[in-house]
Amino acid sequence: MEFSNRIPTPEQYNNLRHTSGMSMRDHDPERIVRALQNSAFIVSVWENDELIGFGRVIDDGGICYSVNDIMVDKAYQRQGIGDRIMTKIDGYLDKEANEMSFVTLLAKIPADHIYARHRFEYIDPKRRYGMIRHQDDRPDLPFSPM
Repeated sequence: MEFSNRIPTPEQYNNLRHTSGMSMRDHDPERIVRALQNSAFIVSVWENDELIGFGRVIDDGGICYSVNDIMVDKAYQRQGIGDRIMTKIDGYLDKEANEMSFVTLLAKIPADHIYARHRFEYIDPKRRYGMIRHQDDRPDLPFSPM
């Protein structure tokens, strides 16, 4: 298994969306190319040249960061791959973001438990979809300092 920053082809990306259970609909290949080329950070996981895991960060280069497309082929789920993808993303965020940054993601239950291990919590626990990452260890500042 190889973890890299290699950008997958649109076909590989769409295939992983299917095999991970993320979506059965394909994105337009041109839009995929544009989206992935404009990503700030990519983690791709390969097994014998087959894309089996993926995650990326998009950002404005200063304040706002969004974690997107965390997906692992169902045949490889529950092996810690998603957690390892998030650990690599944590490394990028720890380097690039600061305590004033907003780092968000949209979580899909039951994968949300992985994000909690990486300093994310629900913005509104009653609605359970948007999550924000703690950028500071101070408990009196749950999201970001004002």
